[in-house]
Amino acid sequence: MISKGILGIHHITAITGDAQRNLEFYVNSLGLRLVKLTVNQDDPTSYHLYYGDELGRPGTILTFFHWPDAPKGRKGNREAIATSFLIPENSLKYWINRLKDKQIEFRGPHKRFEEEVITLYDPDGLELELVAHGSAHDRSVNVWREGPIPT
Repeated sequence: MISKGILGIHHITAITGDAQRNLEFYVNSLGLRLVKLTVNQDDPTSYHLYYGDELGRPGTILTFFHWPDAPKGRKGNREAIATSFLIPENSLKYWINRLKDKQIEFRGPHKRFEEEVITLYDPDGLELELVAHGSAHDRSVNVWREGPIPT
């Protein structure tokens, strides 16, 4: 079988020092669905949390290993420094108000290319971006309809 190349990112994995705090932030504040909670296959003594859309589709998944004693990461050369979430252009005001209501510090929105970007950090210091773009309206299938964020 001939490969057609990389079609996208399956998932992104990060580290959290506090699984409960991580869960509350990503589910209750950002509205991601906890798709699965399991153990890390390489370290069965630690949790592996999976967040994503309603069905846990590849490309929507953000996972975390729970390593409470891991040293805090540092930004360096040749590494990704932010995880971005696509949001509809008309939802910027909603997200600004939601972040304020949840007392989550953020910067922006600021213009980057043709997009408006809000920058924030999760409780472990992972940089996140909410990127407003018109194509987000076409992706309404990748939502968690029963979650805390309106479709």
